[in-house]
Amino acid sequence: MASYIMFVLSLIPRESKAQAPWLWQSPLPRGNHLRAVQTINHDLIFAVGDQGTILKSTNGGGRWSVLNPETTRNLRGVCFTDTKIGIAVGEWGTVRRTTDGGIGWLSQPLGTTATMHGVAFVSPSVGTIVGDSGLILRTTDGGQNWIRQYGGPLSTLYSVSFDDPQNGTITGSRGTILRTTNGGGKWNRLVSGTDLSLFGASFPDSNTGTAVGELGTILRTENGGESWTLQASGTRNRLSTVSFSDATTGTIGGDNGLLLRTIDAGRTWIAQPSGTTAWFTAVSFADSVVGTAVGSYGETYMTNDGGAAWILRTPGERRPLHAVEFIDALRGMAVGHTGKILRTSDGGNSWLSQVSGTTVDLNGISFVDASTAVAVGWENTIVRTTDAGTSWTVLKYPTSIGSVLTFSGIRFGPSGIGLVVGKKDTSLPFPLVILMRSSDKGVTWTRILDTERGWLKAVGFSSITTATAVGDSGDIFRTTNGGLVWSRIPSGTRASLFAVSFCSPDVGVVVGGNGTVLRTTNGGVTWGPRPSWTVNSLRGIAFADSNIGYAVGDSMTVLRTLDGGSTWEHQSGGSYSTFFAVSFIDSDHGTIVGEGGAILSSMIPGSPVSVGKTTSRPTHAALAQNYPNPFNPRTAISYQLSAISDVTLRIYDVLGRQVAELDNGIRNPGTQTVHWNASAIASGVYFYRLRAGSFVETRKMLLVR
Repeated sequence: MASYIMFVLSLIPRESKAQAPWLWQSPLPRGNHLRAVQTINHDLIFAVGDQGTILKSTNGGGRWSVLNPETTRNLRGVCFTDTKIGIAVGEWGTVRRTTDGGIGWLSQPLGTTATMHGVAFVSPSVGTIVGDSGLILRTTDGGQNWIRQYGGPLSTLYSVSFDDPQNGTITGSRGTILRTTNGGGKWNRLVSGTDLSLFGASFPDSNTGTAVGELGTILRTENGGESWTLQASGTRNRLSTVSFSDATTGTIGGDNGLLLRTIDAGRTWIAQPSGTTAWFTAVSFADSVVGTAVGSYGETYMTNDGGAAWILRTPGERRPLHAVEFIDALRGMAVGHTGKILRTSDGGNSWLSQVSGTTVDLNGISFVDASTAVAVGWENTIVRTTDAGTSWTVLKYPTSIGSVLTFSGIRFGPSGIGLVVGKKDTSLPFPLVILMRSSDKGVTWTRILDTERGWLKAVGFSSITTATAVGDSGDIFRTTNGGLVWSRIPSGTRASLFAVSFCSPDVGVVVGGNGTVLRTTNGGVTWGPRPSWTVNSLRGIAFADSNIGYAVGDSMTVLRTLDGGSTWEHQSGGSYSTFFAVSFIDSDHGTIVGEGGAILSSMIPGSPVSVGKTTSRPTHAALAQNYPNPFNPRTAISYQLSAISDVTLRIYDVLGRQVAELDNGIRNPGTQTVHWNASAIASGVYFYRLRAGSFVETRKMLLVR
């Protein structure tokens, strides 16, 4: 019984305290889903989302800073009563409060582990939080104490909003609508006329209001909620948010990039072009003109005309990336959805989209040498470059009539032998494994195996001639002669296996569904299970050296091993996106890719890391080590420029979240020194990054109390 309890407790999401030095490279400022936004004025905006994301803009969405709320919980709601005082709420009873505009955040315990979905304050002291199981909490002392209120039957409450200091609305599952007329002191249940979930409501005045929900539901009232009328939406998409900018003009946001607009107080709604298929979770207006919409994968949109037109302010690739590989510390490629290929030549500081020549999904990529790489995907597709990714040739592998090949993984070994794995679909009710081999740098491919039942997902070399392929239903195949002959190896599991990596000729790890981790110490002859302490599927694995390795997977899970895969520790997770692949070129340079175009770069604690070491970098630009270091609580950071440059100098914690921005603007040549007072920041390791034109450099410092 004791071991069972320990296992259950290990699966409860917890806030990561271990160092997880991953920085977002794309999309920027980060690609976590955003769940709520508040547009305070034309310049100041706050948005919150998954994995403790809090974004702040002070120039109308043109540039965003990542704040540090000292939590990795998913945040669902945010409310500021002025430019300084605000509260963010989220999963597991998380409440964070700031009194300095987001520089520092303090935890305010609620005494519950329920998810809090919404928060609204009518003054700096009086506010309401709503969440799961009909939970309504009210404070009259700025959040120091919270009093539970009756919310009726145990429905999930998704939103709370006030149209003035007295009148407010709560919406929830099963058509729940609650209304207050005394600032949240008491809530009365209204008859909505629907059993569908309602996710948001907005009242431009105390009588006229609109509520939105699942299956395109729009309800409207003209008598303060006493009765509601179903309005035509023209969609079956989920509608997540509604906000009115004035008495007659409002905007609804929903799934698949849906934005609806009314100019007649909600009587009719017209779809607005958004240019995205992302789902919108929140819309907020500062006044009748300026508003913000946020949603999946960190997308933020701004309007300056009351919602008639919306402009994306956080651009970046949002299509899923399925695989990534680097040939050295600077040059790498990532491939993904609809033939997407991205290429970097500066260590991931920037990624350029390449013309792949195909629109099918690409699932794997591998370098043969510095110039030659091959990517594989669906519908018999192989694409190849011989000029380091500048141009690509599509090779449609021939197959028999009535069969279609799907290539899931590719790997070139130390001797130049290439292996491709996947499946063959035929008239049979099950797929057959595909295993192909190339000895001419991927120009031609020979089919080695296509009669075994199954679907192989990945392949990896442990030596010049020995390789292992893994796939569905616990399938493991092994070769000892460069891929000419393969043998099936018992795995001891029926879980799907998605990735394999070796840290030495003898030691390797396979990862798969439901947190499966298998390890070998004899080159893949036998495999045994290792605990991962997660039930999330693991989809990628890579070793930085003979001991340090990383596994990534669903819910943005990142696991780390320091002993060659024998034991694993949890670094991050809990979001609603997936990491598909991870690649390491050495112990200092790692990259993760995943859903929403996510690209994250590692910054391993140790020696100062320099990113973007290209020949075009200014020869006399430099970033000095801070002094003193370690420090408490003040330190000085100096840098020098050889030319007039657009400079940013920012501080990040080990989770890659921006803690402070010390410098931002055009600076003249010469030496600059800035000072950082970290008196409101917790002890720990921090990184400071200088950007000056094409020059980028990052260093580490230690704050000790």
